[in-house]
Amino acid sequence: MAGTVYNPAHEFFQGVYDFEHASGSFEVYLRPGGRFFAPKYQAGGSKWDIEPRDSGRVLTIAWGKFGKYELAVVDEEARTFSGSAVGKPESWRKMAKKRDFTLAESKLMDSEWELEHEGGKFLVEFRADAYNHFICNDFPDHSHYRVEGGEGDKPMVYLSWGKYGEYEFTILPGDDGKWETMTGHAKGDPKNWRKLKRLATLVPGQEDAHAHEHGH
Repeated sequence: MAGTVYNPAHEFFQGVYDFEHASGSFEVYLRPGGRFFAPKYQAGGSKWDIEPRDSGRVLTIAWGKFGKYELAVVDEEARTFSGSAVGKPESWRKMAKKRDFTLAESKLMDSEWELEHEGGKFLVEFRADAYNHFICNDFPDHSHYRVEGGEGDKPMVYLSWGKYGEYEFTILPGDDGKWETMTGHAKGDPKNWRKLKRLATLVPGQEDAHAHEHGH
């Protein structure tokens, strides 16, 4: 599962899933480019793939410090899986499709935006890597973002920008329905406004070319 290799099965299985184990369940994301993301259990370089086996197709997950898993496709149409940690059948896991990515989420993943504030404009990136990194070469610091809410619930983007502070943005659908603008401000300071306009889609996995590996 090294590198970013195109697999036609990826697009079919992408989305947000419930990941179940003996102690409960939580959300995981099967993202484009074979990247695996778990908001509560983040691990650098996490990957997923769909591999053919004699018994059928299998979802493989390389989850960094959280281990490796193999889950057989139980119902392809429903996108359900069942399996375990590799070599540990007693450590069972199940996955079930919860929803597709919203258009707003898809527009944010691996994207370049122009950020405007009172003092000018500069470029920023939102990466769909294992840590949801936010990248700004003009004002660099260890930064992350998270998305909350669906398209009908005024999706929000919360940005933790290191020494530059915390920010809150609303993603706007626009007249064309493309969800390519955001408006917001510094947390707790509405007068300290910011605007963002989407410029381009970035290559999935290109974040590996940046020096953004941190001690999470």
